[in-house]
Amino acid sequence: MADLKTAFNAGCLNCGLQKICFPTGLVRNDITRLDSIVERKTPFRKGDHVFRTGQAFHSLFAVRAGVIKIYALSDSGEEQILGFYLPGDVIGLDALTHKMHVYNAIALDTTSVCAIPFDQLEVLSLQIPALNHQMFCLMSKGVNEGRLHSEILSKRNADQRVAHFIWSIAQRFMNRGYAYTEFRLGVLHRDVAAFLGLTPETVSRILAKSAQDDLVHWKRKEVKIVDVERLRALAGERNVSAEVTDCRVKSG
Repeated sequence: MADLKTAFNAGCLNCGLQKICFPTGLVRNDITRLDSIVERKTPFRKGDHVFRTGQAFHSLFAVRAGVIKIYALSDSGEEQILGFYLPGDVIGLDALTHKMHVYNAIALDTTSVCAIPFDQLEVLSLQIPALNHQMFCLMSKGVNEGRLHSEILSKRNADQRVAHFIWSIAQRFMNRGYAYTEFRLGVLHRDVAAFLGLTPETVSRILAKSAQDDLVHWKRKEVKIVDVERLRALAGERNVSAEVTDCRVKSG
């Protein structure tokens, strides 16, 4: 909890996520201007919603600690999972078109977020070219992630899907400067199954085999990657990372 408290209290200038969140590519003075409009929310508990479908859109949310699941409900009430978001990720961009949230965002663990009022962010981004550029990068990242997920569901078998999911999470931790071969992930196996278009039984079988083969051990919330290269190969790792790690304006 101490780490979460530190993350909650830190301003943009002192935040460890500065290089992958909104301040990417901003100079000190611009980061200070951005920080002045950021609202640091009281941490959400597991099961709390950051926003719900149909709720009016006012702010984007940058995840500072924890994990957030984005999902929708079908007409029959079935949950359709659209993604899992880690510290440094920004959520809520999908609400721009209709000025209301079209999906639900729920905390899967004790989670801290920064709310960035969009009307103020829009004005500020017109004054700071690097911030405007970052907005376009975040939108592009969302589009690319959606396309990649569709490709995975249509072209990869069950073992490859699970391997890609684990490796993609590991990459995101690595790009944030965290330990990526051993990490805590508060995502239920049944949620992973729903996200990957598989049954919970299939995911359990694959994870049991992965542990037996000393590839990946995932017990409860603890993930340990034993053989990074084999996991990458099974995941179909490409040269170009799906994660946007440097979206800054290049100076002339």
